[in-house]
Amino acid sequence: MEYFIVRQDQSITNPIIPLKTDLEDDFVCSSVFGEVIEKENALYLDYLDKPRRIVSDDLKELLAKYEDNLDFTAIVFTDVKKGTQRVYWLMDIVKKNCISHETTYYPDGQMKELVIDPKKVELDCIFQVDSKKESFTIVNLDVAESMLRRPFLGIQLQRVRLERR
Repeated sequence: MEYFIVRQDQSITNPIIPLKTDLEDDFVCSSVFGEVIEKENALYLDYLDKPRRIVSDDLKELLAKYEDNLDFTAIVFTDVKKGTQRVYWLMDIVKKNCISHETTYYPDGQMKELVIDPKKVELDCIFQVDSKKESFTIVNLDVAESMLRRPFLGIQLQRVRLERR
């Protein structure tokens, strides 16, 4: 099986910008309101990395079809000045300790190249890998292909190397 890191597309220069929200890592609630700033011609992306993993309604629907153990919390992004609101979803993803010993790091601890041990992934289609300095959302090939067949905006996929056996 092949795996891919899901990232927010940094080449899009005018995404919405979530302002201060109470979205700490241990945050649990049934829903939350978050204020956003819409620049001129701002784009509502389908995947946001910051402040936490946040997905659009359409992407949530797709991901939920592939993975039963994903939890979502509704977040309503509101632009007070423009009077607009959109529903997005905070993702709570299973964390896997699947980083291979073949993973390489820069001297400052940042990951140079992520390598995962496929034996430790089990059957999960969507999961999170935590390293010392970074956290990654990983999807398998089936999910990645399904994402690419749809007109999602603001998502980049990067192939992850698997540990050699």
